[in-house]
Amino acid sequence: MNHDFSNISNAKITFSISNIFVCEIIFLFTLMTGYTNYFFYYSNGYLVFFVLYLALFVISGRMFNAFELGDTTTTDLFLSHSLALLMTNFFIFIILCLITLRLIPIWPLLLMQIVEMIFMAVMLLLENRYIRRIFPPLKLVAIYGEEHYGLIGKLNNIRDLSLSIIRTIDLKDLDYEKIDEILEGADGIVTLDVHHENKKKLFKFCYDKNLLIYDVPSITDMFLASSEILHIVDTPLLKINKFGPGQLERIIKRAIDILGSLVLIVLTSPIMLGTAIAIKIQDGGDIFYRQVRLTKDKREFKIIKFRSMVMNAEKNTGVILARENDDRITKVGKFIRKTRFDELPQLINILKGEMSFVGPRPERPEIYNEICQTMPEFAYRLVVKAGLTGYAQIYGKYNTSLRDKLLLDLYYIENYSLIDDVKMLLLTLKIVFNKEATEGVKEDSNDTTSV
Repeated sequence: MNHDFSNISNAKITFSISNIFVCEIIFLFTLMTGYTNYFFYYSNGYLVFFVLYLALFVISGRMFNAFELGDTTTTDLFLSHSLALLMTNFFIFIILCLITLRLIPIWPLLLMQIVEMIFMAVMLLLENRYIRRIFPPLKLVAIYGEEHYGLIGKLNNIRDLSLSIIRTIDLKDLDYEKIDEILEGADGIVTLDVHHENKKKLFKFCYDKNLLIYDVPSITDMFLASSEILHIVDTPLLKINKFGPGQLERIIKRAIDILGSLVLIVLTSPIMLGTAIAIKIQDGGDIFYRQVRLTKDKREFKIIKFRSMVMNAEKNTGVILARENDDRITKVGKFIRKTRFDELPQLINILKGEMSFVGPRPERPEIYNEICQTMPEFAYRLVVKAGLTGYAQIYGKYNTSLRDKLLLDLYYIENYSLIDDVKMLLLTLKIVFNKEATEGVKEDSNDTTSV
């Protein structure tokens, strides 16, 4: 193989540790200079804060996927680090206030946050460039079936990724007798829409040759991802885990939904009021947009959103997905879509129990029925309550294919945990700043879903 993967991993780990250490130094400097009038610690006290800050930063960083240097874009890494630092510094501020039994000034920590973000922006850019220069992207051969969902184009178009496609092979044209020649100079393969028997042959070959394997999972693969291995006498047996949250988890999840929606309705009321006024001033039309959607067990409800399009937007077009540079979206609508302010009224749906904070996005009945005709597995999304945010919204984009959204939603359902719900809520903060997450579909896309 062309890559020493242990060295690549060591470089990533070294850079991540260095970044954490510099942030620790910036924090200790802020603590010793910005709060000298409030308390003074001996060396052991600063050591305790060093360890505390380290633990909080590592936990927050892992939650926001901040330590994936070389595996994602520099912009995404910067947003992840910024949110991880923001959460860490917030908890540190709370701890300092509790220690001093007073509300201490927050400006030293705010200044520290700015300095840390500037440092991270520079370092991540330099580190990503270094990794790409010293360790060129992995060379993969893409082997695809009838549908490959544009993944090949995505891998080749994202400059920061450490993967590259050197050649593509249609499964119908694959000659297994010439597989050595086909994979010559490659570090591995990526299979897309390749059926089980073909996968088995390819995976065996790659395993023997010590080549990496990347695979786009099928629906069945997503069920197996959450399986538990049992041993029946001398035979391993895979047990597919429960489908969605259990009874106790549903009770806790509902309690979080009620309390969280009440608190957020109060906290975001000024934003909602300002948004409502802006929409009314824009064209004098309706402030809210109500639409029938589906939730758990195919139950219908009316979702509430701030109107971001012109009045009667679908009168002449029918039900179509919002597209790039869609002229139906108003000026106010563009802003509230980018900031996700248009979603805030759905807190009322959550309070009423029609939705949850985390779950698959609710689909329109007519679109749902249309999709299920060609993709019956789409119905599996309705075994849990629809959500304001979820795996498909966090790890996908507005224009992600329906199949990929389904795979992401099924992963969430099959691997459900309350901890993951908390993680999804926190990661939602990141996509607010991610422009790609709100992109409309391309003009030539055949994908359909609700506006």
